[in-house]
Amino acid sequence: MRKIIVTTLLTYVISVSVYAADTVSNEKIKLIDTLLEQTGQTAVKMGDKFSNSFALQMNHMLQQHQPDINPKAFVIIEEESKALITEELVVKGGYNKMMYPIYHKNFTEGELQQMINLNNTELGRKMLKVLPVISEESLQAGQQFGVGIAPKIQERIMARFREEGIFKA
Repeated sequence: MRKIIVTTLLTYVISVSVYAADTVSNEKIKLIDTLLEQTGQTAVKMGDKFSNSFALQMNHMLQQHQPDINPKAFVIIEEESKALITEELVVKGGYNKMMYPIYHKNFTEGELQQMINLNNTELGRKMLKVLPVISEESLQAGQQFGVGIAPKIQERIMARFREEGIFKA
């Protein structure tokens, strides 16, 4: 049990490791904060998403390894993961320490301002509303494509293996 928790925590910590930050001006930080707010990617919202995802993964692993565990364990996992992730990402500023360097590296202040300005238009607001839906629908379409093509890929690979003498028919 302890091994599962430690492994999951290490995996999570590695996946959200903090990047070393260049010096980012206060003005650029304000612009990044505005953009993150507009796009629904604030530390609080992302912390909630991270903690929910982490708790789901932990709960799933725990159910697989100990199906008869006391249901209170799942409540504890949710409470503790939310508390720790909120502390690290929001209270200690870990989320911003990760995001500021990424935005700083990829966008100038002028570009950030242009994105903010666009998001304040009717088109920008529509993009913010519709792009997550498009992303989700695209992901589902890609998954359906993968399910449909997987047997064909497997068939071709197996035929090639037989041709190359890797597997005998």
